[in-house]
Amino acid sequence: MTITAVDASALFDYHALGDHTADITFLDSRGTTASLTYRQLAERARRAAGALLARGLRRGDRVLLPLGTGPDHLAALWGCLLAGLVPCTIVVPPSPGDDSATGTRQFRAVVTVTEPAAVITADSATAAALATEGGPQFLTVADLRHPPATDEQLTPPHPDDAHHIQLTSGSTSAPKAAVLTYAQVTANVRAIHQALELDAARDRSCHWLPLHHDMGFILTLSTLIRGVPLDLMPSISFLRDPLSWLRHISQRGATITTAPPFGYRTATERFRRTPDTGLDLSTLRQAYVGAEPIPLQVLTDFRDTFAGQNLGEDVVIPCYGMAETVLAATMSLDRRPPGSLSWGRVKALRLDREDLHHHDKVTDATGDRPSITVIACGRPLGGLTVHIRTPDGAPCGDNEIGEIHLHGDSVMAGYLSPGGAPTLVPDRTHATGDLGFTRDGDLYIVGRVKELLIVNGRNLPPYDVEETVETHPDIDAGNSAVFSCTDDNGEHVVAVIETRLRAEEHPRIKREAAMAVRQAFGFNLHEVIVLRRGGIPRTTSGKRQRGRLRDDYLTGRLA
Repeated sequence: MTITAVDASALFDYHALGDHTADITFLDSRGTTASLTYRQLAERARRAAGALLARGLRRGDRVLLPLGTGPDHLAALWGCLLAGLVPCTIVVPPSPGDDSATGTRQFRAVVTVTEPAAVITADSATAAALATEGGPQFLTVADLRHPPATDEQLTPPHPDDAHHIQLTSGSTSAPKAAVLTYAQVTANVRAIHQALELDAARDRSCHWLPLHHDMGFILTLSTLIRGVPLDLMPSISFLRDPLSWLRHISQRGATITTAPPFGYRTATERFRRTPDTGLDLSTLRQAYVGAEPIPLQVLTDFRDTFAGQNLGEDVVIPCYGMAETVLAATMSLDRRPPGSLSWGRVKALRLDREDLHHHDKVTDATGDRPSITVIACGRPLGGLTVHIRTPDGAPCGDNEIGEIHLHGDSVMAGYLSPGGAPTLVPDRTHATGDLGFTRDGDLYIVGRVKELLIVNGRNLPPYDVEETVETHPDIDAGNSAVFSCTDDNGEHVVAVIETRLRAEEHPRIKREAAMAVRQAFGFNLHEVIVLRRGGIPRTTSGKRQRGRLRDDYLTGRLA
């Protein structure tokens, strides 16, 4: 069955990687850790492809890559693509020998969902810890050193062949696996090339997003296909020293970067505490921001803080996208007239908060009424179209809130189902689960239909966080609820706990629950609220009513 009508001759030619003369540099917070030319990467990828095919893997087989950012990862990834295998880059389990650890449980869940033929790990110890009897074969990066595959072995793909699998949820029990075809990836990456105006003679891309993140993966892929110099650093290096990201941009003359809002916020906060006046961001011409709700204050603070370091006012570009559309869906590429809510390519609206949150109405804020600011995420990209629809499927007009539906050639084939075939997306249209509206051609995001948390660019089901909270010995199973809320400073996660403990014990349980979440997921809860038993509202069947909790919290009724 044809999913997307794209001429096979228009697909990207991954054999041409070695024709580029640029370099790829791997960085940590202090400097260069490794580098290789495109030609060297192409040679290593050919050897990896030869090794994988020699192990009996066949076109269309899925391969998991729990590998950190580095040359080995790129060689394994490109080797899979050359061989016609379907890579799925995932988080490296930090404690592979501990079956109870969150990372290991998530790895097992991914194996169940994707049914891979092989897993490529960094070393034999990791492979031995993760391998199970009757499961996929495990290889290490050392096993990929092999005579290169021949041209005869590397047959060209069909447009509807699966290109890669992208996990779209952080769940430790049932992650969703989006299947992206060659035609869909080609359509979206070509649109990204056009939007970024990538030029190998002018540009250098630099980012710290992990390759298991759709934004990190597709920006890296887009850069490599175009033959642009590429600088990659692991996210842990950014977290250790957020300003190292901007130092590398300054010292290496990078022109393109991207990050979720928390990346821009963290770099701004660090600079304000310990300024680095030697930074020069004059070469940076596009800094994309997306992957979670975008607060205007974060963008304004970043602009104002680094204006003295020659950051151009039109550099920051809000965008909206997801793995289900490969990556990019809309971008705010237009220049905006200067004003209190508009500058560079950034435009915002200040809306009446009560009308928005409680009546689903788009009303411009007036007087002293509580307000909330929403960012324009721009216009659709690369032939995608945006449709806002009511719950019964009726179309919404401008300034009417509904679920965002995306239609077009870069919409995924579907989610992977048991047995290996994707459940096809009807009519090339993806119902995103996000709530939004349009005004003057721009898309604005205002919330979500479902209760998914988006934290630091990661999608997390609330029940995963609740499960971690409930590992506390003084919190019984089912006696917590987690929800997110948004204000002008961004998205915050709040945990509510029921307990029989006396009031003097509440500060301790708050600290310990927050620490458990921080250790498991790497983010801080905005607030932990302790209630008496029975304080969490539930349906008649006992399900936690997180939406009602959120409403009570926003209106001050949660006590």
